[in-house]
Amino acid sequence: MKRLAGIILIGCLMIGCAREPVVKKQSLQGKNMIQLSTDGTAKTNETRQFVAEQAVAQIKQRDDIRDAVAVSTDKKLLLAYQVKQMARFRMKQMAKDIQQQLERLFPDHEVTTSSDLKLFWKTDELRGKIEKDRLSERQINREIDELKRLTEERT
Repeated sequence: MKRLAGIILIGCLMIGCAREPVVKKQSLQGKNMIQLSTDGTAKTNETRQFVAEQAVAQIKQRDDIRDAVAVSTDKKLLLAYQVKQMARFRMKQMAKDIQQQLERLFPDHEVTTSSDLKLFWKTDELRGKIEKDRLSERQINREIDELKRLTEERT
């Protein structure tokens, strides 16, 4: 009798834990919210960051990139990426290639790229702020300029 109760208990726990990712995916509330801009047109966050999403998709296709994060406005694109460990030997050439690739893909944007880990974290934090706080274009430009200054700074 104790074995049967134990088997039923374990089965219930396994069934309960198996449904957890589905519940988490359904609980994301901020994905489809609409934001009105000052000119009266409705925009979603996904369309505002379309250039950034395209840039991340292009860079992640490379074999030497582990992860990438990007933020964009109408005229600026900031992309931070992490390089796989063994690819660090060709870091200068890789940075040049990534910069040129993004400038060809987005000629009307001012492109800034960096492999700095601190900038990667800050860009990811900014992307979270954009999704959560619904930052305006001016605020995003100000944040991108501040992060761009961090890329140019030498320690």
